[in-house]
Amino acid sequence: MIKSTHTKEAIRAAMDNLIERATRFDVDALESIYHKDFHTTLVNPDGTVSAYDKPEFIAHFRRQAEEGKTKLNNWAEWHDFHVLGDSAVCVLTRIHSGMTGEEMKLLCNIEWRYENGRWQVLREQIFLRPLNT
Repeated sequence: MIKSTHTKEAIRAAMDNLIERATRFDVDALESIYHKDFHTTLVNPDGTVSAYDKPEFIAHFRRQAEEGKTKLNNWAEWHDFHVLGDSAVCVLTRIHSGMTGEEMKLLCNIEWRYENGRWQVLREQIFLRPLNT
């Protein structure tokens, strides 16, 4: 029997919460959403790569909040949700300016782990693209 916490709908709800909290620079919420071993890789349009661990990525959001930013675009196009035991993956496209200051298309692969009674983001791979591609 599939646990109610381990469904595509549960992952979609976790993703909706992540997007809502991140687009509002809610650093306190992000502290609990991102796993202690969180790692993200950003591949920029020019091919350069940036990687962040949890403290570095949280600091990125904190800096933007301190600069007075209050809300990013929360648009998302959903492509796939896959749950396998206590792991899940969500593939989606997002549009916002939070990574570069310029509105861009973000192709995202987000890996979740169910631990300590909740879904937490373990990994993000984000490919940034200009809006016109």
